[in-house]
Amino acid sequence: MDVNDYFKERKRSNNLYMNNFENIIEPGCEPRMLKEYKPKFAQTFNKYLTPNDLKLHVLSSPKIQNLIDFYAAKTNKTKSELEGQVKDILDEIGLDRNLSIIRCCGMCITAVSKKICSGIYVNKKSLSRVKEIIGSSPVLYLPSHRSYCDFILMSYICFHYEIEIPGIAAGMDFYSMFAMGTMLRKTGAFFMRRSFSGDEIYWDVFREYVHALITVYHIGVEFFVEGTRSRNFKSLVPKVGLLAMTLEPFFMGEVPDLTIVPIGVSYERLLEEQLFVYELLGIPKPKESTKGFFKALKIIDQRFGKMYLDFGEPISLREYLKDEVKRTKYTNLPNFAQKLDKDDINLVKKLAMEIVYQQQQRIVITTFNLIVLYYSYYSYMGKGVNIDNLSEGVALLKDVFECLGAMIATKDESIKAEIIDTLEIHSNILKMIQGHVCLNKTEINVSSINMDNLKGYKLSKEIMEQAVPCLSIQLYINACMYWLSVPAITTLSAKKICIEYGNGFTLNSLKIKVEELLSIYNNEFVIVQEYKEEDYQKTLNLLQYFKVFEIDNNNSRVHFKENEVSKLLLSTMVPFLCMYYRLTETIILQFSEIHFTEKQLLIATQKHIESLLNSRTKYTHPYCLALDNLSIAITSLVNNSILYKIKNGNDKITKYGINLHELKIINTLLENYCNVLPFDFIPAEYKINKILAKL
Repeated sequence: MDVNDYFKERKRSNNLYMNNFENIIEPGCEPRMLKEYKPKFAQTFNKYLTPNDLKLHVLSSPKIQNLIDFYAAKTNKTKSELEGQVKDILDEIGLDRNLSIIRCCGMCITAVSKKICSGIYVNKKSLSRVKEIIGSSPVLYLPSHRSYCDFILMSYICFHYEIEIPGIAAGMDFYSMFAMGTMLRKTGAFFMRRSFSGDEIYWDVFREYVHALITVYHIGVEFFVEGTRSRNFKSLVPKVGLLAMTLEPFFMGEVPDLTIVPIGVSYERLLEEQLFVYELLGIPKPKESTKGFFKALKIIDQRFGKMYLDFGEPISLREYLKDEVKRTKYTNLPNFAQKLDKDDINLVKKLAMEIVYQQQQRIVITTFNLIVLYYSYYSYMGKGVNIDNLSEGVALLKDVFECLGAMIATKDESIKAEIIDTLEIHSNILKMIQGHVCLNKTEINVSSINMDNLKGYKLSKEIMEQAVPCLSIQLYINACMYWLSVPAITTLSAKKICIEYGNGFTLNSLKIKVEELLSIYNNEFVIVQEYKEEDYQKTLNLLQYFKVFEIDNNNSRVHFKENEVSKLLLSTMVPFLCMYYRLTETIILQFSEIHFTEKQLLIATQKHIESLLNSRTKYTHPYCLALDNLSIAITSLVNNSILYKIKNGNDKITKYGINLHELKIINTLLENYCNVLPFDFIPAEYKINKILAKL
């Protein structure tokens, strides 16, 4: 099959795949919350434990009894006192289940969803496949994590399709919420502290409780492998602590297999959108509280469009790891000493990356994702964009994403109508003025913001108002970067080679440049090593198909052509190039001779960026103010040995030192890449306003 036929088949497959989604809140299809509930369990047993039986099982287990004996000998506490302490910990952790509360919550979710959403779409085919497979081994449900709605949606959908609602790992933030903590526990949440340090008994009890959930309890377990919500809408490098804990029973031979279900959850508009943007700028999130929850219900007056949930292909842990696990090495160890060694932790890390990869394959790209991609590209070019421009741009981008294998919700026959409807949903970010699409400037009441606990620099009102809509747009672009990062980096590398050495360069020289950029952005874009070569080859095929590359018949030389697709791809790298360039510049200017903490660097960088934005300096983007992304960039610099960590004995605060020579090389390299782009980086709104003033 040649490239053209291959991509035609890709597009056809996308349309067929999207037909598998059904809207479960459509009139007549709503979940019947009062129906007789006979769910399919994750695994079957002769006798099923109640939540209280589960806690008693943990308390009486040999591991916990040995633990109690150990601490009784080590401390002045009696066995009875320690048993009471363990019971208290189990009461704090343990899930519960009340079907009446689950039904009431479900009815509330239905009512609110119908008010604010135009649909909750579930891939019935992928879910049916999961339902067929579960029942014979422990199951881990691992959704992507962009919103608190993720776990609510999962439980709601499981009830609707009669799959037993899993036990959900929840943070202690929710535990302390009046009434809400109890309600969450009654719907299957179990609670975990953010940190176990300094409390060895808690750690061991929690670990044994999780083991019991996996080995002797009949429901699945749900948690988020990224560890926290991604406030920048990109996939995060996974955290493997809880994943490793849930997999230990398999490694230790306590269960013969374990089924892992990656899940992609997508939102047309995210409920926490503005909250995330404020957090990225350094304003701490409000503490979770029942009062805050009810205050948040004002969202029922807004529209949030569609939500999508797609189940990935279930992964059999036994089949995935095959002969890589050597269980016998643990058999001679006492049960309290059985902990995963370095080799097995590396296997867990490999699996975690596979899970994130599968999650991203299941994310649905919405019309608004395509709109903001094209809007940003036009604004970087200094042009105003109207509905006709957007219609053409959205159609082109839909073509690009379908060729990459992404799932696109936009329909060819109704692009213009979908754009108009989507702009209404996102009118807080973009608005129409005289037929042109423009940023909706956010009026910020600085006096209403608590500046006492800022995580970064105290930005001016003017910069905040400029940054909020720009960051909001970038969040929805970031959701696409899983698909676009390698094509964008490859296009950028090709253009740089053309400028330096002329056109008609070798594939080998291109690969070297691509690897150079990928190493710099190793923590920014989650790229799975097992698929790296395959993804790169898909990128070359894509760029050939869209006439960006022409590769000689002998497959040795590449001719680069700048066209609309190449410029679109290059535009997606603007905020990331700007951020890393300005971050390294800040370090050189202010920290070249001293050690510094991350917070000192974050404050200094935000202050520097504010100054550059005020003076309208090129190569500056409001995204450079985003603290989470600056932290990711710092980690990337550490991974590349440009920064190094310094830990001083009793001082718990990590400081950083720099390899100045390497830092200057990277800074110059990033500046050169900025020069390659066909944009001058002057903040777009100044140009757009000038254009509109002439209309």
